[in-house]
Amino acid sequence: MARDGKLHPLQEAFWEHHALQCGFCTPGMLLTAYELLQTNRKPEPDAIRDADRREPLRCTGYQNIVSAVQAAAQAAGRA
Repeated sequence: MARDGKLHPLQEAFWEHHALQCGFCTPGMLLTAYELLQTNRKPEPDAIRDADRREPLRCTGYQNIVSAVQAAAQAAGRA
């Protein structure tokens, strides 16, 4: 997702909102969130949680992930 050494806004949001998890979960969460944002530019928390439940998460709650996806959606709206 990163280009020319610059993180994608979704990656930045995961970093800033402490949504990064283990190396197993994070790639799937990022791609799932990216796909969600392609079809839903302003997802509600329940939509984000539903999308993330497709990933086999074992090491987290969802609040930081929800916050990160919403921040990325807001950043995309300003771009």
